Amino acid sequence: MNIVFVVTKIGRGGAQRVSVALAGYLIERGHNVSILYYDEEGTYPLKEGIQTYRLPYSKNVVLKHIKRIFSFIKYNRKNKTDLVIALFRGYDYTYIYKKLFGTKLILSQRNDPKAEYDNDFLARLGANVFFNNADKVVFQTEEEKDYFGEKIKQKGYVVGNPVSEGLPEPYEGERRKDIVNFCRLVPQKNLKLLIDAFKEVCKVRDDYRLTIFGNGYQRDELAEYITDNDLGGKAVILPFSADIHNLVKDAAMFVSSSDYEGISNSMLEAMALGLPCICTDCPAGGTREVIKDGVNGLLVPVGDKEALTSAILRVINEPELGKRLGKAAAMVRTDLSADKICSEWERVICD
Repeated sequence: MNIVFVVTKIGRGGAQRVSVALAGYLIERGHNVSILYYDEEGTYPLKEGIQTYRLPYSKNVVLKHIKRIFSFIKYNRKNKTDLVIALFRGYDYTYIYKKLFGTKLILSQRNDPKAEYDNDFLARLGANVFFNNADKVVFQTEEEKDYFGEKIKQKGYVVGNPVSEGLPEPYEGERRKDIVNFCRLVPQKNLKLLIDAFKEVCKVRDDYRLTIFGNGYQRDELAEYITDNDLGGKAVILPFSADIHNLVKDAAMFVSSSDYEGISNSMLEAMALGLPCICTDCPAGGTREVIKDGVNGLLVPVGDKEALTSAILRVINEPELGKRLGKAAAMVRTDLSADKICSEWERVICD
């Protein structure tokens, strides 16, 4: 089968990482696989044999889409594509591509649909149009799937995220007194809540630090928020690093304060490193599908500073709990291995 993935960038983002992992799995299973992408920004390692093709760009929005549509047409005439997979809701050119050539189309919902669509009529309209006209739609959680109407749900499949390959082994030694998070610096992550909770932690345990790794437009705002709360020297925002996993593997814990997520890749990676993890039990349910409260991590209500503070202090004050949570968390390496998740995708593709 000739399969084409459409991604924004090959080198950044959770959906892009999953696309690259799935492309590598499928090419090893004997399929011909290509990746069409929009923007240059690094690249995840690609398996030998995967072809890449950059779609054209224009500052003019209308011209950009026209160029990309014709680029799609030219590519398909040359390569006779059987299936297009886009791990997002799709745009006009993926839809037209299917209509022009009869190519099968799989789209995917990768975040909480309530947050994406409830207050954005055009996004909601687009999602319904494109998902209704796709052959199949892949969701990360049942909660995401249940948001949509019966026609979309009937063609819907639920497949989780795989754990990244090539991670350092789970850390089991003495841990640094450093609370960490690594994520995009955007309001969805509600990092001000994490900073607020850390400020309360400091009133009880002033020997801990908070380090947030990431890039995003909230960087300066968050740095100023740290200063305004007199946490300079104790809390810091650092740029995302290609070596992030080695930088955080021996930290005291990973804490996610997100208001909503699909399934957080940062959370999965932190768990796979054996970090004790505290996460908000946020929509669209991906966190609670992976973390069993008190078993392989701790769940706290969204937006609840007191509960988040209490959970952090609990891990600090109960070292054996942290060890137990971290050891159990590392089991995601098996439960959500790339081979296991990619085989589920292949069943969707071939169904």
